[in-house]
Order: sequence, then C-alpha cells, then structure tokens
Amino acid sequence: MAAGAWTFYNLAKQNLGNGKLNLSGGHYRMTLYTSASNAATATLSTLASVTNELTEANGYSSSGKAISTTWGAGASGGQRRFTYSPSPVWTGTGGTISNIKYAVIWCSGASAGARKLLCYSQLSTAQFNLTINNTLTISPSGTGVFNLA
Repeated sequence: MAAGAWTFYNLAKQNLGNGKLNLSGGHYRMTLYTSASNAATATLSTLASVTNELTEANGYSSSGKAISTTWGAGASGGQRRFTYSPSPVWTGTGGTISNIKYAVIWCSGASAGARKLLCYSQLSTAQFNLTINNTLTISPSGTGVFNLA
C-alpha cells in the first residue's frame, strides 16, 4: 500500500513564516486517525481541531510517536529537503488497531493552542486494520516530506 503525499495545513505555512513552527529544532509527533476524521481539512490549525483519532488500545497511544525533523540536501544541488526520523512504528499488541486512514504530524506543546498542525498524509484510499503482531511503519520518501528549490 502506498501512502499519499504529505499535505501541509494552510496555517502551517503561515506558522512557518512567522516562526511559530520551527522545522530545524521543534519537537514533533505523529498520530493516526480513522476514515471518519476531518484530518484532511486544510483549514485546521491545532491538534484539538482534528477529530476521530484512533482509540488508545492494542499498541496505539494517543500521544503518538515522537519524531525529529531535519533539513538535508535535496535531489539537486539547489534543493533542500525536510524529513523526519525515526520512522514511527506501531505494532498490534494484544489485539487489532482498527480503522487507520490518516497520519498527522504536529508540533508538540504544553498547551492545546501550542500543538500546531504541520501536515497530514492519507495512508490508504480506504481504512485498514493493523492486526495483532503486525507492524505499520510510516517512513518519509527518499526525497523527504517536501523539497524547496
């Protein structure tokens, strides 16, 4: 199954420009959402506005997975790419993690207002289940999450 490209939330671009999001030193997390989620709504701005996160159970935690963001060389000498590591891995433990469709990257913060959304990816055209003892790894493409020319 091939995940869709990462799509930036509208306000994420503004928040990058005004320094409210820092891709070279911020603390980010990735969480997963069901097909009933509004995660693909470009006008969302904070984590609290995203609906229908997966149920916390069977190896899924609502705090998501921590990722570190980095800048690196792009496909050509004039490009820079944004990427993350490590690639988050979820394992179905004790049961099935059900109804997965979206992944969202957001900036970790102490208050709800500080948890600003960065981008989302539609992981599949239809929701899917992660059955017991199987893993889901969400790795950035070889060119990263996005490139700047």
